[in-house]
Amino acid sequence: MLYDFTILGLRPNQLGAVMKKLPSALNETIKEGALLGCFSCEFGVLNRFAVLIAYRDEAAAQSDRAAMLKTGEIYGVAEHLGSFERMICKPFSYMPDIQAGPYGPYYEIRTYGVAPGGLQETSDAWGKVVPRRQQISKLLTVMGSIDAAPTKMIHIWPYRTVEERMAARAQASREGIWPPPGGSTHLISMQSDLFVATAFSPLS
Repeated sequence: MLYDFTILGLRPNQLGAVMKKLPSALNETIKEGALLGCFSCEFGVLNRFAVLIAYRDEAAAQSDRAAMLKTGEIYGVAEHLGSFERMICKPFSYMPDIQAGPYGPYYEIRTYGVAPGGLQETSDAWGKVVPRRQQISKLLTVMGSIDAAPTKMIHIWPYRTVEERMAARAQASREGIWPPPGGSTHLISMQSDLFVATAFSPLS
């Protein structure tokens, strides 16, 4: 399974218009994949939506992408956009397929830049501690881009409350498993944003 991860950056004062259009526009645009999540940014750069779509393979993802490029329409909201970032990502080998469900409503999405050739070593370091970290709080996925330069690593953490997030991170830090020992060696940038699931998001 591969995942299309997209960030839609809206121009100011466009949020209301986009919220009306986006549910139906996504359903009309996604032909080969399945919508997993749509989230609005609560803390971070505002007026952004994150969209997560599952595809069986890269050919299916590229098919939807080609259709979008042909029409020039971006999920039905191109006229409202100030920025648009899209990448295809492959989950780390030890992560199961994402299953939709009510894990949030808060989703922390962390995006890291990874130095050339460093993704596998980063994955290996994470793999040593992810099982225990998962016992503290759910890791929805951790994945690496296959079509972005520099390589991006994205991990998504759902929480019921902001307080739950803080408590989980504090416990993992006390145990010495987080950040993963050796897991930062090849990172060149780090960004964290807190999103909230939209009313129509299968990941809620």
